[in-house]
Parts: sequence; structure tokens; C-alpha cells
Amino acid sequence: MAEPKGDKLFVNLGASQARRRLVGFGHGVRKVQTNGRNRAVVIHTAYGRSLAELKAKFADVGCSESEHDLEEPIENLRNIGAASASWLREAGVGTIGELRRVGPVAAYLRVQRVERRAGLNLLWALVAGLDDRDWRELSEEEKRRLLAEVDAR
Repeated sequence: MAEPKGDKLFVNLGASQARRRLVGFGHGVRKVQTNGRNRAVVIHTAYGRSLAELKAKFADVGCSESEHDLEEPIENLRNIGAASASWLREAGVGTIGELRRVGPVAAYLRVQRVERRAGLNLLWALVAGLDDRDWRELSEEEKRRLLAEVDAR
């Protein structure tokens, strides 16, 4: 089967989630296909206002016309589940790159402002995830240092 003609919009959602957001949208969307873990590509012929509306559908999770300009979604960070990812997005940290720029302690404190249920395990998960480690591998010394940093802010 031939590849549908059109431009590509890369989004930080799985293909099925992207399709759900586009139900009833139309506006030149030809196909949605997977593009890796928690990523999809929307093949479309939209332009002008329709393209702006298409991009707006994915503004909260991130989208780009270039695959290389799209940072990896926060859901792909080791140790992060759906609830934690949702809290991080709500706190303004939607990609792993944003987490690196903000820092895990600052991101944890942002989440604490919007979601009081977030506990210290989130902080451990963020720190360890950036090092591609399991959060349970953090030493007691690392945890004490992080707690001191939280208290200092």
C-alpha cells in the first residue's frame, strides 16, 4: 500500500491517543501512524488556519513539523507512570528535555504546588530517571542531599 501524500506533524502521543484527539477533526488529516514509544506522526494536507488548529490539538503534549525538533515526552522517562506524567505536564514539564533544563528538584516543587499528593518517591523517580536508574537504587546519602536541596528552596 502506498504511503499517503502530505506533510508530517510529529506528536508526543501514541498513535491511538492521537487518533482519539482527531476524531471528527478532518481538515486534511490523511493518516496517523506510530513513530516510536509515546510518539506518532500525523500525515496531513492542512495549511494555514487548519494547520494551526491541527497543531493546537497537540499543543499540550508537544508537536513539530520536524522529528528532530521534538523532544522526548516525559512519559518515556524511566520510573514515570501515567499519573506522574500528568502531574508533570500540569506543572509545565512535558518533555525530558524540559526536566533537564528545570532540574528534578524544581520540577518536583512545581508538581507539589499543583498536586499535593505527590510524594518524595516522585523526586527519587525524577533524579534516578535522568540517570536511567531505578528509583530504588538511590543511596540514602543521595536522598539526604536532595531533601536538603528541597528544604533550601
